[in-house]
Amino acid sequence: MLVALAGCNPFASEDPPPCPRVSVLQQARALTLYGDGPGRDLSDVAFEIELHGASGDCDYDVDEEEGGGVMVEFALPIHVTRGPAARTDRVNVPYFVALTDASRQIVAKEVFSVEVVFAGTGNRVQAVEEIVQWIPLGPGEPGIAYETLVGIQYTPDQLEDSRRKVR
Repeated sequence: MLVALAGCNPFASEDPPPCPRVSVLQQARALTLYGDGPGRDLSDVAFEIELHGASGDCDYDVDEEEGGGVMVEFALPIHVTRGPAARTDRVNVPYFVALTDASRQIVAKEVFSVEVVFAGTGNRVQAVEEIVQWIPLGPGEPGIAYETLVGIQYTPDQLEDSRRKVR
């Protein structure tokens, strides 16, 4: 949290540059995991996972002649609902963090995972992942030209299921 506040100086004479955007990719926002077997109705749902809007702040460390970078810190809320086919009190949620440049080309991507555990008999839980990302910038390069995209990292079968639902 200290790094995020370091860029906030109420006595600074000029406003800091805008932070790079952080967005949850619409196509990778939600995932339904089913129990064993071919069934795909409501009684077959093990877990429903949904990523919600990420929020955060940034801090620039830039020299006009040598460049530098921007530290982006954000929180990613992950909501999970346990369904009737769940046979465990925990689920592993793989998600990605990808950085795009001004032309929306992915320049970096990393996959992470969080284990979400349900307490007692509760059927809903929220986990919040805190992510810190350093974006290097060249001299005069604006940080706002970059965007961070986050989403659930689907398996090939999950991706195909998701595409079928859209069609």
